[in-house]
Amino acid sequence: MNLYIDRGATYIRYQIENGNIITIEESDIVSLIRELTVKYNIKRAYISFAGEVRDNIIIYAPNIDIERLDLSSYFPDIQFKIDNDLNCAVLAEAKYWSSRDIVALYIGTGIGAGAISSGDIVRGFSNLAGEIGHIPFKKAPFACGCGKDNCIELFTSGSAIKKWADYLNQDFKRLEDMPQEIYSEFLEGVLYASATLISLFNPQILVLGGGVIEKNSFLVEYIKQNIDRYAYNPNLKDLKIVQTKLKDAPLKGAKFL
Repeated sequence: MNLYIDRGATYIRYQIENGNIITIEESDIVSLIRELTVKYNIKRAYISFAGEVRDNIIIYAPNIDIERLDLSSYFPDIQFKIDNDLNCAVLAEAKYWSSRDIVALYIGTGIGAGAISSGDIVRGFSNLAGEIGHIPFKKAPFACGCGKDNCIELFTSGSAIKKWADYLNQDFKRLEDMPQEIYSEFLEGVLYASATLISLFNPQILVLGGGVIEKNSFLVEYIKQNIDRYAYNPNLKDLKIVQTKLKDAPLKGAKFL
C-alpha cells in the first residue's frame, strides 16, 4: 500500500492510497509513519518535505526542527521517495497547466520556489535550487531560521508577519493589519521574488500558491500590474501569471515521484 505525505512547516498532510487527505498539526514524522504502518501494510512512501532533501534523505529545514533524517534506517521494509515540497508542487502544477517551462512560487510559513525547464526539474548541485526565500533582500532586526538577518523570507512570508508582530509588540496576524512600512516591504518582497524567478528561469507560467496567497489573492493581480518595474522585460512576453487551482499541490506532486 502507498503512503503519501506532505511535511510542511506548520501542518502535515497525508493520504493512504486513494483515501481521504488527513491534515494534522506539526508532528514527528517518524512517529506518524510508525503509527500508520501498524494500521496499514505500507510498502512505499512518497514524501514532500519543506526543506533540504538529498538522495531520499532529509538533510535540514530552516522552519522545521529536523536535522539529517534517513527514514529508511527506521523502516527498512518501506521504499521511500522524498523530495523538496516545491519540487513536488511544481510537478503537480506542470501537469495541471500542461507546461514544460513553469515556476511555482509559494508563500506560506516560508517562501520558496520550484522550477521546471524544458520538462526537467531545476535541482542544482545539491538539490537546493529554488530557495528564493533566502536570497538577500533587506536587513531585519531578527534572524531567519537559516541564521541570516537579510533574507526575503523575513519580510515576505507567513512567519514574517508573526515575527514583525512579536518584534513590534503588536497584535496583528493578517497582512492588512501590518504597519504601512512593513506592509510596503512585504509587497516589494513579493515583486522582488517574482521578478528574480522570471528573470532567471524565463518561464511560460509563473504560478502562485501557498497559504498567504490563498488568503490574499489580490497579490496575484498586484504582481501582474507591477512586475514590469522589476523583471527583465523580454521575459514578460507571453508570460502567464496565475494563481494555483490545485489544493494540496505538494502532496499531489509527491505522487509523481
